[in-house]
Amino acid sequence: MRTYLCLPALFVALLGLFLFGAVFPNGGPVLVAEEEGSDEGDDDGGEFYEDETSFSGKQVSKAIDKGVAWLRKKQGRSGSWGSLKGNSTYGGGESSNQGQNPSGLTSLCLYALLKCKQPLRDPVIKKGFAYIWDNHKIPNNDYDVSMLLLAVTATADNSKMSATAKKRAKPKLAGRYRGWANKLAAELVKRRSERGWRYNQPNLEPQGGEDLSSTQLAALALFAADRCGIRVKKKVWEDILAYSLEQQESDGPEVTYKDPVDPNLNRTARARGFAYMIESDDPDEGPTGGMTACGLANVEMARFILSDGGRKRDQWNKRSDAKKVQTALYDGIAWLEKNWSPFANPKKQRRQIYHVYWLYALERAMDLLSLRLVGSHNWYNEMGQELLNRQASDGHWATGTTLEPNDTMDTAFALLFLKRATKGSIPFGSVTGGSDEPPEDNR
Repeated sequence: MRTYLCLPALFVALLGLFLFGAVFPNGGPVLVAEEEGSDEGDDDGGEFYEDETSFSGKQVSKAIDKGVAWLRKKQGRSGSWGSLKGNSTYGGGESSNQGQNPSGLTSLCLYALLKCKQPLRDPVIKKGFAYIWDNHKIPNNDYDVSMLLLAVTATADNSKMSATAKKRAKPKLAGRYRGWANKLAAELVKRRSERGWRYNQPNLEPQGGEDLSSTQLAALALFAADRCGIRVKKKVWEDILAYSLEQQESDGPEVTYKDPVDPNLNRTARARGFAYMIESDDPDEGPTGGMTACGLANVEMARFILSDGGRKRDQWNKRSDAKKVQTALYDGIAWLEKNWSPFANPKKQRRQIYHVYWLYALERAMDLLSLRLVGSHNWYNEMGQELLNRQASDGHWATGTTLEPNDTMDTAFALLFLKRATKGSIPFGSVTGGSDEPPEDNR
């Protein structure tokens, strides 16, 4: 049996080799030379990129600042950023979710701004939360509840604690935000279908199924709540794990790679992607980069929670599905490497959709797994360059490949990617590999 290794952050930072024989520094702050105009005072210590890149930390900070300024200006007088509607990508007319997500976009913008270190006392942040509190305190659909829970829990990362204290302590929600987050988490659990969530479900009655995208967003929200001490029953995470694994292809082409721990060992994986709904009858559906990243993130978050943050890894290793879970991770990453694209969402479908979301979805998965590389690709460096190249002069991004207003959504996703919003959610690397025997230090 392979060993599920849960290492302290400092040791992981000194560890050697990771997936496909790549060298990476895991855990701990990434050191970036100080530059005039860089993200001074950022408590992640220059978290933007690792190794040599074709761009600098100063360029990333400038792109984030311009994107934040543009996003702030898009807020309406009410405090809202509007609601979602379809575009030509979605059949030429308004999407069926038009009018059903009155607070989701506002929550996404608040989440992005908070992750970009906009202070909670900032008038734009206060106005946005006031709008939701007064009009949509507990939203009536899965997307808005999940997105709002992410935004509310993000307020804990903007506390007045010092950077050192934040690294040592779990995020803490203050004031009304804690009670609000508790209610949102409970609502989200109530809104589950059999094992996951489904977009555009306006009531509590299950409507015959789940989808991986909605389940991923709910899992991210519940994971963020868990970091703040708001727990849900372990069965919820068991269901997230089981459902997510079922959305992965049953087989795929074989890929050979170097073991992530011991480069002298060769391993094999089958490139198996994840789909929005693996059993869909729609011929336009199939595995995509975005959904594969979502599947990987779900599996890793569930594994982390169900092993009690790695503290009960011995019990985890005794599970009958432990090897299946690890294989799913390896195979999913193999699919990403085989179908790699630094910008266009890899897919088998005819439609070209959600390119910037694909970048953000990959950031979530890779930072949860503490992976610097996808195969031979330094994902942040390659994707970051693509985003920097595509930013408009006024600071926004717009690909036309997502719901309207696509400029607002793309800009929020781009900021979350560039800022590496998920980094640090799991406080150490979760590496599995090496020989069949556990290391002497029981890493």
